[in-house]
Amino acid sequence: MDLTSFKPVDKNYKISAEERQAAHVMIFSRTEAKLWEKHKIRALVNMHMRFDGKLGFPGGILDPGENAETGLNREVQEEVGMDLGLLESDWVGAWYSAQGRILNHFFCKEVSREQFLMMEKEGEKAPEFGVEILGHIRVPLYSYQNKRGQRSGFPQFLKNNFSGNSREQLLKCLVEKNVLSSEEVGEALRLSTEC
Repeated sequence: MDLTSFKPVDKNYKISAEERQAAHVMIFSRTEAKLWEKHKIRALVNMHMRFDGKLGFPGGILDPGENAETGLNREVQEEVGMDLGLLESDWVGAWYSAQGRILNHFFCKEVSREQFLMMEKEGEKAPEFGVEILGHIRVPLYSYQNKRGQRSGFPQFLKNNFSGNSREQLLKCLVEKNVLSSEEVGEALRLSTEC
């Protein structure tokens, strides 16, 4: 699906009965930890390897009649085995794709370090682990130059194959939640084209 087909819309944007709605969430926990005692990690951010080989966030297609919060809480329970109690206040935005015939809601939830680590540990016991979710991934929010002079970490991560507009949702939440500045995100995007 062409990324340019996703357009920001209002939360109550109306779609036809033949179109689908989905909801996903970025789960993160701030940290003061450093990689190799040099590079600030800033936050633990959960993404996962999906069944289709793309990177995405927990969540999925809403069942008929479900609102975004109810459907997303169900999907998160199935995929990571955790009840996050997502609320309307966790909603970040919605994007509609006429090409994909889908309205995609996005949420962001900050949890404690302990909750994050428990989610990673217990996630393998979730009903959809090994089916829809093939593995949990932490987003490397640091950047460094390796011994060959190449930029590694976040700029390299941004070159992965992301599902739908999840890459843009990740960047939006990192800035909105003050994990990274818009300048840092811009620099990572620039460096990702040079990796």
